[in-house]
Amino acid sequence: MNNSIDVIDRLKEIHGADHYKHLAEILGVSKSGVQNWKDRNVIPYKEVCTTALEKGISLQWLLTGKGDKMESGSNAQQFTVPHYAIQASAGGGSLVEAEKIEQHLTLSRDWLAREGISSTDLIGIYAQGDSMEPTIHDGDSLLIDRTKNIIGSDGGIYVINYEGELFVKRVQKLLDGKIAVTSDNKNHMSIEISKHDLDRLTIIGRVVWFGRKVGRSYVN
Repeated sequence: MNNSIDVIDRLKEIHGADHYKHLAEILGVSKSGVQNWKDRNVIPYKEVCTTALEKGISLQWLLTGKGDKMESGSNAQQFTVPHYAIQASAGGGSLVEAEKIEQHLTLSRDWLAREGISSTDLIGIYAQGDSMEPTIHDGDSLLIDRTKNIIGSDGGIYVINYEGELFVKRVQKLLDGKIAVTSDNKNHMSIEISKHDLDRLTIIGRVVWFGRKVGRSYVN
């Protein structure tokens, strides 16, 4: 059986943490949370898996201390992202009907680093409809960074949940505090959400890549 203290100590080593409080700050958890892991012999699997993927560390080594510390070969330079059988409407609105992982997208860690994309909470989903054409087409794959869920004045393309429906749109915060939700296809209506109605809006994440299949290849 894996000992949680040994696992936590290996996390400390990889992250260069001087003490458990420092580790908690790095991992974005409370100090009491780390203490609970130790006291209850709980393995923090989410943090272990995230560390392994981000740092190119062997998951086996993190959990057991056995084998090589670093992943070897091409696996260390790759990162896989779950792609769900979910559609975000680029048209009139689409409810999330399934959350089944359909496939995995394999990305280069170097590419993620160059683009400044966090690997901690990425998912892939599909676009549906034509309201974001010519930028995004029906059936395109969207790579969503769920850590980017705050809308700024510069805006961007986001996946949002508005009144229970999932959309991919350009979203921007206006000077008066309203949120503008617009389509690239001018044949589709754009809306402004008032400050009083923002509780009806949830930002899922920012679209950081999109592509479509040509045979087996993705292009964007």
